[in-house]
Amino acid sequence: MLSKRLNKLKDSLIYRLTILYAVTFTLFSAVGFAIFYYRIYSIAVARLDSEMLKDNQNHMEIYEKYGLESLWKNIEEDVKQEDIKKEFYRIINSNSDVLFSTDMSAWGNLSSYGIAPKIKNKEVEYISETIQIQKQHSKVRIITLRLSPSLFMQFGESMEEVDEYLKIFRVLLAIVVGILIIFSTIIGWFLARSALLDMLEVTKTANDIIKGKYNRRVKIIGRFKETKRLGKTFNTMLDKIQQLLQSLQQINNNIAHDLRSPLTRIRGIAEMTLVKNNSVDSYREMAINTIEECDTLIDIINTMLDITEVESGINILKSEDFDLSILVQKACELFKTMAVEKNIKLHTYLPKTVFIKGDERRTQRVVTNLLENAIKYTPTRGDVTVKVDIIDSFARITFKDTGIGISKKDLPEIFNRFYRCDQSRSQSGVGLGLSLVKAYTKSMQGKIDVQSKLNKGSLFVLQIPLSQNATHSIYSPG
Repeated sequence: MLSKRLNKLKDSLIYRLTILYAVTFTLFSAVGFAIFYYRIYSIAVARLDSEMLKDNQNHMEIYEKYGLESLWKNIEEDVKQEDIKKEFYRIINSNSDVLFSTDMSAWGNLSSYGIAPKIKNKEVEYISETIQIQKQHSKVRIITLRLSPSLFMQFGESMEEVDEYLKIFRVLLAIVVGILIIFSTIIGWFLARSALLDMLEVTKTANDIIKGKYNRRVKIIGRFKETKRLGKTFNTMLDKIQQLLQSLQQINNNIAHDLRSPLTRIRGIAEMTLVKNNSVDSYREMAINTIEECDTLIDIINTMLDITEVESGINILKSEDFDLSILVQKACELFKTMAVEKNIKLHTYLPKTVFIKGDERRTQRVVTNLLENAIKYTPTRGDVTVKVDIIDSFARITFKDTGIGISKKDLPEIFNRFYRCDQSRSQSGVGLGLSLVKAYTKSMQGKIDVQSKLNKGSLFVLQIPLSQNATHSIYSPG
């Protein structure tokens, strides 16, 4: 049981982050303490050198006044009062030949330790070095001091006191490092757990959603910027999913409600034809009517799917630069015949070039839907005006008509699916055109607004972002 818990703990992110934090903190602490220890060691050695040189200052003065023999007599008198295991003296020449020496029995064989190359440089007065010899437990600090161009005095002192001091310091460092390892592990665990609390909240929210609680959202506490961003992104994703589910539910409701009428008509046509003793022409007419109704059903289903895909983000937007002026001009030419048949004047005000960034196919369908509605709901001898201009960073297309208009109570509902105003029920249609227009416009980061008064006409204003990589021209009325 314990081994299983340990294995689970090893696989957890909190455990790994804790270990990573503890190891990183310990390594940096160890490097810092190593630098600190080296600095303490350097200070201790420098202080020892200073004391050794200060103690031998008197010897140098005697040598300068009375010569080498007086110097050595003075050294012998001083050494008698000291422990021979703690210090030694030698007088050597430039060939490392020993001229005078104290008792070296406690210092091993130092005959091979002569004059370092640096001291042969006449500009160097002395050098100090640390060596390890066999008969000494501690290291020895040796200073070679220049007496004359070819004569040198060497004196050494055991670093036992320095080593004892450094040993105590190392023990204290080991204790401190041990405490820091424990402390960093505890702090690392708290930091890792704190950092992952928001992730645990995301996991809990995901489990609740699996159980069917689709309204559940992550509580964004905002301990850290990254986890706060994760929570917001997760909530946005859930909103998209819920929006998709609602769209699918709406499609089901639409299929159950709005597609029933065409199916009922198809069944009624077939039933009436079968009941009556009709000719082949009657069956041919039934087939034609059935095909028309099926086409209507297919168009409704395709339009609903297009709207759902766009609103849910399933259908990826094809973003490209194209000339909006040409697109609107072609649409106006397409519906010019329809306007002429109804004796409607179609006015266009189009720039030579206006490049926008968006999906050309979707923009074409939006423009044709709005233009078709303007002509369809405008009575004979009316006017429809299409104008394209530039407002800030948007291309603006306005569709103004002198048609039947929209009542104040219907105005907020016209972009809803299958919604039809009382005035529009006399015309053909299923009420999906404006829903599609709004969905396509929103997918291209555009905007659409409408102003209308009953029996006085309507004004639809469509705005789509301009292309940043093209230039635009002045107006050329059409």
